[in-house]
Amino acid sequence: MTSSSTKKQKPLHKDKRNTRQTKLDVQLNRFLFRLLGKALPGLMSWWALKRWSRTQRFAPSAREKRMQLRASECSLRINGKQIKVWRWGKGQKVLLIHGWNGRGLQLHRFIDPLLNAGYQVVSFDAPGHGQTDGQQTHLVEIRQTIEALAEQHGPFNAAIAHSFGVACLSAAINSGVTISNIIGISSPGGLSKLIQRYCAYMHIPAPTEQRLRERLKQRLGEELWQGFAESYPINRGVDRSLIIHDEQDQLVNWQESQQLSQCWPNAKFILTQGLGHRRILLDPATVGNVVEFIDTNVTCDSLDSDSTL
Repeated sequence: MTSSSTKKQKPLHKDKRNTRQTKLDVQLNRFLFRLLGKALPGLMSWWALKRWSRTQRFAPSAREKRMQLRASECSLRINGKQIKVWRWGKGQKVLLIHGWNGRGLQLHRFIDPLLNAGYQVVSFDAPGHGQTDGQQTHLVEIRQTIEALAEQHGPFNAAIAHSFGVACLSAAINSGVTISNIIGISSPGGLSKLIQRYCAYMHIPAPTEQRLRERLKQRLGEELWQGFAESYPINRGVDRSLIIHDEQDQLVNWQESQQLSQCWPNAKFILTQGLGHRRILLDPATVGNVVEFIDTNVTCDSLDSDSTL
């Protein structure tokens, strides 16, 4: 099934200083990996893992800031880090899960339609992201965060996850969290594909890549590594699932989400056009499809009258 948006979209909010710093950092690390990666794979795989785990923050949009002002704020502690949590509304609960280098309020377009449908919405910034403590994190730590949220703020009727957040949601469900309805947007492929893409981007030679895989396997554990090597299958706790990806996603091939739809329970797959990896979160048609999947009696209007992002 294909959905497209014809309305002209405004550019995403970007932090230009962070973008310049990121480009310089990438160039320097590529040079180091080319210079030392073959000769010192042990040392450079340690450095690759450290860099892999490091997060980067970007400034929120004006609309995100206004949405935060309407929220009830609280926090929880995971591994000594204060996790920022927001809640809106009352009723059955829907959890929003952002992707790598994202933030909870990045999914703000879904909040008002869910409130209008009578749901309560819970969002958070993962460790090392947004307004939460830390400079780095990993899949297990974010999984633990979702588990703690389910225990303290659940149960959740539905969860909406973007990008790497899909992997974290899948891991939490497989470890015991029960969520009847789940939505995955712009999901990357399994861990093996992520590492391959990362190493190609950073010009990491094969000896260092192999040692990096060994280090990640040790960090995540054999069971999680093997289970998520190719995709993020779910083996319990879910009744229905919806997977959405854009055909023009420049970061993740849409076929990786299509593969995911084959191993999620009762999965429906929607392919959009012209939205990319992040703008899809702002698309009214995507929001409508997601909220209608959760509750068919909805009005996808926003309480925020400002048209800026």
